[in-house]
Order: sequence, then structure tokens, then C-alpha cells
Amino acid sequence: MKEKINANLKSLKFVFNKNKSYVLPSVLILVSILLFFQFVIPEFSLLFKTQEEVSALKAKTELLKENLNMLTNIDQDTLDSQYNTMILALPVNKDYIEILNTVNVAAQKAGVSLGNYSFKVGSLGKSDSADISPLIKLTVPIESGLTGANSFVQIINNTVPLSQIDAVNVVDTSSSITLSFYYKLLDTSNYSQDALISPVSQEGLNLIDQMKEFKAASSFSMPVIPTATASAVKQVGAEF
Repeated sequence: MKEKINANLKSLKFVFNKNKSYVLPSVLILVSILLFFQFVIPEFSLLFKTQEEVSALKAKTELLKENLNMLTNIDQDTLDSQYNTMILALPVNKDYIEILNTVNVAAQKAGVSLGNYSFKVGSLGKSDSADISPLIKLTVPIESGLTGANSFVQIINNTVPLSQIDAVNVVDTSSSITLSFYYKLLDTSNYSQDALISPVSQEGLNLIDQMKEFKAASSFSMPVIPTATASAVKQVGAEF
């Protein structure tokens, strides 16, 4: 057994002596590889990450420059006028006073008398559902036949806030008209400063110009909410 161990030692010694000139270079190469993976590769990763951050920062800077240029070139008076037009057409909350004014002014201009009516407003600050276009419905009785109802509907269709005629029922000299008034809450939850600000499309500008031709009830030079429908206001207030 001892002779076998001595033979193995002699073999190892022989191999070492024969290849000892390669031992030091091999050790140096191994150490270099270890140092490369431990220090150099992480530095490359950091460099690539820094380059990506620089590229992202440049892109953000260019986007902000584009946004700044667009905002700088916008005429403030034109923007205010467009905003006011759209807010008037599509209110940002449940403006029940303007709805009552619209109904009463339309009745006065159509030369018809309104019966008592009511509608449920609900919460003034929130939508009752997740609808894209929330609305308020009401049914308005009119003491007039087909001619007066038709005149009332035409005036409503050219008055803001935006509304829709859902149904018209005419019986002899009385009518019942079901209306839907639209509104839209401003949602800023998805706003991002890093988003590109796009100008209003030509289709949007055409729509704004069309809305400018409509009139709000408050723009008519006549009293609103007459005595004949005062009970409607009371009933609305009771149903908040």
C-alpha cells in the first residue's frame, strides 16, 4: 500500500515538473477570468443601464419640447372660447338648474305651457354608473298638441346642454316628451406629464364650431323657471 502511494506521488511529481512552466500562466488566466466576471461584467451592465436611462431622458426631453412648442403656439383666447363652448354643451357635473332653464325657455319660445314634472338628480359630484356618457332623464308634460310639441323639440335640439329626445307622446291637446340631458365628469386620473399633447383634430374643431351655433338657456333675454313649473324645482330639490 505504501509502495503504491509512493508511486502515485512520484507520478504527480513527474507531471508537475514536466508542466510547471504552465502552472503560473494557468493560475493567472483563472484569476483574470474570475476578476472579469466579478468586476468588469457588472460595470458593462451598469454602462448599458446608464445608456438606456440617458436615451429615455433624451426622449422625454424631446417630448416636453414638443408639448411646450404646441402650448406656446396656442392662442389662449381661442382655447378659452373652445373650452367654454364644450363645457356649456357637455357640463362636467349635473347642472340641474341649467336643465330646468333649458326646458322652461324652450317652452316659452315654443309658446306652450308646461305641466308639473320632476326628475331625480342623485349625487351632484359623481356619476350614477360607469357609463361613458352619463345622463339625466326627465319626462316633461306640455299643454299643447303636435304643433307645439314639434316646436318645443326643435328648440331643445338647438339648445345646450346637449340633450336627446327619447320619446314623444301626443294625445289631443296635451303632449308628454321624455328627454335625456348629457354631462361628462372630468377624469384626470389617467393624466401623465410624459404624455404627448395632441392638438384638437379637424373633426373636433368642426364639432366645436357646430356647438357654437347652439345657445344656452341663460343666453336668452327672458325670465327662466316660471311660476307654472316652480313645483318642479321643489320636487327636484327633494330628490337629491
